[in-house]
Amino acid sequence: MEWFNILMARLRALFRRESVLQDIEEELRVHIVMETETNIERGMPPDEARAAAMKSFGNLGRNTELGYDIRGGGWLETLWQDLRYGARMLFKNPGFTLIAVITLALGIGGNTAIFSVVNAVLLRPLPYETPGQLVRLWADRSGQRTEQNGFSPADITDFRDQLTAFEEIGLFDVGGSANLTGGLEPERVNTSEASPGLFTTLRVTPLLGRTFLPNETEVAQSKVALISEGLWRRRFGADPNLAGRIIQLDGEGFTVVGVLPAGFKFPENTDLWLPFSFTATDWQTDRNHYYVEVVGRLKPGITQAQAKTDLETVVRRLQPQFPASRKNWGITLIPLHEQVVGKISLTLWILFGAVSFVLLIACVNVTNLSLTRAAARQKEMGVRVALGAKRGRVVRQLLTESLLLAGLSGGAGILLAIGMIKFFSVSILASLPRAEEVTIDGWALLFTTVISLVTGAVFGLTPALQAANLNLNETLKEGGRHAASGAPGRLRGFLAISEIALSLVLLVGAGLLIKSFLRLQSVNPGFDPHNLLTMQVTLPKTRYPGTERQNAFVLQTLKRIATLPGVQSAAATVNLPLAGTWGMRYSIEGRDYAPVQIADNANVTPNYFRTMGTPILKGRDFSERDTTTSPPVVIISDALARKHFPNENPIGQRLIAGGIREIIGVVGDVRPRGLELEVKPQIYLPYAQKPTIAPFITFTIRAVSEPHSLAGAVEKEIRNLDKDLPVANVRAMDQIVSASFAERRLTTRLLGIFAAMAVALAAVGIYGVMSYSVAQRTRELGVRMALGAEGRDLLAMILRQGMKHALLGVAIGLVAALALTRLMAGLLFGVTPTDPVTFTLIALLLLCVAFVACIMPARRATKVDPLQALRHD
Repeated sequence: MEWFNILMARLRALFRRESVLQDIEEELRVHIVMETETNIERGMPPDEARAAAMKSFGNLGRNTELGYDIRGGGWLETLWQDLRYGARMLFKNPGFTLIAVITLALGIGGNTAIFSVVNAVLLRPLPYETPGQLVRLWADRSGQRTEQNGFSPADITDFRDQLTAFEEIGLFDVGGSANLTGGLEPERVNTSEASPGLFTTLRVTPLLGRTFLPNETEVAQSKVALISEGLWRRRFGADPNLAGRIIQLDGEGFTVVGVLPAGFKFPENTDLWLPFSFTATDWQTDRNHYYVEVVGRLKPGITQAQAKTDLETVVRRLQPQFPASRKNWGITLIPLHEQVVGKISLTLWILFGAVSFVLLIACVNVTNLSLTRAAARQKEMGVRVALGAKRGRVVRQLLTESLLLAGLSGGAGILLAIGMIKFFSVSILASLPRAEEVTIDGWALLFTTVISLVTGAVFGLTPALQAANLNLNETLKEGGRHAASGAPGRLRGFLAISEIALSLVLLVGAGLLIKSFLRLQSVNPGFDPHNLLTMQVTLPKTRYPGTERQNAFVLQTLKRIATLPGVQSAAATVNLPLAGTWGMRYSIEGRDYAPVQIADNANVTPNYFRTMGTPILKGRDFSERDTTTSPPVVIISDALARKHFPNENPIGQRLIAGGIREIIGVVGDVRPRGLELEVKPQIYLPYAQKPTIAPFITFTIRAVSEPHSLAGAVEKEIRNLDKDLPVANVRAMDQIVSASFAERRLTTRLLGIFAAMAVALAAVGIYGVMSYSVAQRTRELGVRMALGAEGRDLLAMILRQGMKHALLGVAIGLVAALALTRLMAGLLFGVTPTDPVTFTLIALLLLCVAFVACIMPARRATKVDPLQALRHD
């Protein structure tokens, strides 16, 4: 602790009096207090004792009032004196100061960190001009998987002609990728197609060059591109002359017409934008392909409700004209900010509420400490009042000390918040939208300042008022011996009950999330993710123009990978589980279904199910004989078999999906969209027979041991076949599974941390209350023992008092938890918000913690020496 002693010495030096006169004045005040106390002990009334003490020090003493500068001065000088005196009192009690600062810093730091996240993700406007006017438009079609579906090109033509509430609409399509070659190593970049209206709708000004022109989306795709600021710096060294240069994408030349600014990130994770490719026919007649996504800017003064009405009017007008494609068709309108944030808002507000509970518990703890300290200083306060200090002056001085303490805690809390954000940004916060914007900015500093001041007032006001509201004669005669009795004792008990209740609410919330998280982890994904490596490549259409060329490359690559040491098996797929998929329409030959059936779709190579660890329940796997020249075949999932063939063998039946296909196998159910989602029917097509050209492919490699050890060798084999093919998204399947519930992990970990902090603070608070109670009842305990009370009787009495507080706190906490945990229903999986097992276990856990916190002071009470206790003053 040498460093701490040095720190305290330096801090005390900062508050050293400026002159010898001030040292003399301080010494004089001390002597006046001591003389006054001596006179009172001799039996003199307080007023006479004060007058006599001041008279004994001459005229200087008569002009001195404890806590005031004898030279007088204005309110600024008085405030400065309060601050100096308060600082001296805090450094005079370093133990109290250190414990209080650490306790409050935990609460303030946690609140600052979570506020920074909430501010960046939820409160800060999107970096676009008048972002409140921006909305996302979605089609809601009967029979589709979700309410958020894209539009067809012809829909856009209708909207442009008939909508009146929108100033402009922008179009885009996400999820593309391309191989950027030339110069450096080949790199796979994420691409999005966009219309010129996207950039004018968002009102973005390029950093270099220009955005797309209207004629660059007509008839055929123009060979122009926009790149992100990040790609410009990473790949091209921030070349200021890049606009106008040609880059190679999938073996084709594209002219860079502009570089978009760093703040522009729409759609998310896009490196490069290409013009939308529409034909004139598309604009007029294509109403069956729903791949166009829309963002719109409302006209000034138009509300979202008015825009919704405008959209619904257009839909009603179109339905009679196109009854087949517009049956049961609706429009969903969502503010762009809400769309970007997604479902994380509820999670963040719950976390913010939880960390606020931690701060409340910290305030309760420090209030208890301050009450104890104020009780010990009652004689000092009594002497100050006896020497002429007004009670308001005493309250102000104690509040000044509390605010100083809160200021120190706020500074420590900011440092803690910075550390928390840096620590969690790598593993937890990275999964949040706008995570890169999370920082301790001016708003976070203002928030910390405000909560520090409020915190200081909260924990300082009650002890200050109690210290000022004292019986002067009793305080000076008894020295505060009975300070623990009556109202102060009841207040400490109430504070202990509050701590337990708040802690129980946090613990129940954390317990529900932990149980939910464990349930989610135990869900069978339908495959074995261990020792499974995945990596993606994109096959350029210029060199791999058709299914046969793509299939030949994939099969040749798989043969090479299979010969590598440490490889058990290898396969490939277009749609990797948990990494996204799309729906495919299907029907059973000879059966009429309404509405049209939709199943998840995957295109896979032979040996895929063995590599993934998905069991084949009936029939056979695909083979190399299943090609474009052989009869079309399909494998279905067990869910689809149960749905359509509950009492018959599906093998040999015919299914219509991109043509008529024979069912050759049934495999176990896989959850392609998320572990928490219900199992849906799924269709597997042979990669060689896929109905459309899929330029991207994911290789899956089952390793004997650690999968990442194979990454370099597999990438080398791919590059040997095509040196311009970059490998992307090299991940173990365990990582993909883990990432699928990253948001739940964020909530569970943070709420668990806050709950643990709350329990620790509550335990310390209960222990402090009981220890102080035992210390103040030493004389009573001595009398009881002198009259024949045994140790176990005293032990039971103290435990009964402490556990009464604990039981009341648990009861109040259970009622509050029953009400508040209902807000978490959307975050739970396989657990109800009122799960009785969780509530019972948490209540018992907290009672055990309270019992341990009570037992130590209670055992100390049984060891009181009756003779010493009876002399206790």
